[in-house]
Amino acid sequence: MPNSGLIVRRSIRHEVVLPARVRVAPEHAMTVRFAKGVTDSDGWIGCSLIDFAASGVGIITEVLLPRGAAIELELPDGGAPDTPAFRARCRVMRVQMTDRRPAYLVGLAFTDQSEATMKSIETLLDRLEGSEPPC
Repeated sequence: MPNSGLIVRRSIRHEVVLPARVRVAPEHAMTVRFAKGVTDSDGWIGCSLIDFAASGVGIITEVLLPRGAAIELELPDGGAPDTPAFRARCRVMRVQMTDRRPAYLVGLAFTDQSEATMKSIETLLDRLEGSEPPC
C-alpha cells in the first residue's frame, strides 16, 4: 500500500493551555546557546503548553528551539512554585513558525522512560481525562 501521507498518532492528544517552561538539557547546553536576556539566570524559557499526550507535548514559544535538541520541560505547581508539578526530558521533533505572531509551535517527544516519569505522565493524563480529582 502506498504511503498516504497521513500522520497517525500513537496516543490521544489533550488540548490544554498551561504555563510551562523549557531549557536546553545539559548535554546540548554548549551546542545550543541563546542571546543574553532570552533565558532566565538558570537557562529557563517561558512557554505555553498547548497539548499533552502519553508520547509527548506541544508548546508555543517565542524562542526557536532546534530540531533534535534535548530539552527539559517543567509545569509549575500553583501552590509550590519551587516544586514543579511535572518535569520531563524531551527531544524537539518538530518546529513550525506560527502564522500571526512571532512564535514557534514545537513538538516535543518524551525521552525519559523511567518508572517515575511514566507515573507522572499517567497521573497528568488521568487529571486531563477527569478520572482523577485535581490536587
